[in-house]
Amino acid sequence: MKLIARNFLLVAVLLSVSNLASALDDRLVGNWQGQRDKHGKCSYMAWTMKRSSDGKFEIAFYKNPEKTQLLNEERGQWETKGDKISLITEGVPTPDVYSYTFTDNDTVHVSAIERDPSADCMADYEFTDHRVKP
Repeated sequence: MKLIARNFLLVAVLLSVSNLASALDDRLVGNWQGQRDKHGKCSYMAWTMKRSSDGKFEIAFYKNPEKTQLLNEERGQWETKGDKISLITEGVPTPDVYSYTFTDNDTVHVSAIERDPSADCMADYEFTDHRVKP
């Protein structure tokens, strides 16, 4: 009986891991940078984003385009479903959800759909992220 229970548990863990792997669009893995429009609906900021293949992300926000004046850093989990990406930030109760489309392998256009009420901007806005090449 113990052997059956152990095997069942092993299968459940493997299925969970495979579901996580399939919930990530691997084209989004890597280092990216972007910025909000200076004349857009939300205050200007630039950022660098690292999305890992294990579903973790790190993002640093800056006040200026040169990225020398740090505003904030965040970490959390990311996942994709269809053409949507969700960012589940540590310490934030609800995820931010964006739709995305690739214009080429190194450029992705992103539109904000849902944000946690604590977000700095609740307006619908769009931006383009560019892959940072090593």
